[in-house]
Amino acid sequence: MKRKNLLVILTVVCMLFLLSLACKQSGEIITSAEATQRYESTQAAKTGDLIVELEGAKFALGDVVNLASEGYLVGLFREAGARTAFSYATRGDEVTVVSSADFDGVTWYKIESTAGNGWLPETNLTTD
Repeated sequence: MKRKNLLVILTVVCMLFLLSLACKQSGEIITSAEATQRYESTQAAKTGDLIVELEGAKFALGDVVNLASEGYLVGLFREAGARTAFSYATRGDEVTVVSSADFDGVTWYKIESTAGNGWLPETNLTTD
């Protein structure tokens, strides 16, 4: 009987320990006003279908440029600053610049291509 009680207590302590780790890793607790402010600031970087021309951008709206990459394929992203490509185009393909935006100090361009419309960082575009 004592062994069973010890096992139950040990199980409860382990569960509490695991739950405290989960709570610690879940993030910070913020007010609804702060959450709204954070949401709005992230949405400002996601220009979606808006046509925006970033001042001082290397390429202008309507410019026809070529895709550049170290590899054979160039990843297209759904929004500026995204990390996962949704489609791939071939290096050297001609594309048209539709929009530009700044995301974390990097200029991104929305382009129209045969592989679809998507966003690319400036390093993936060239006039050569």
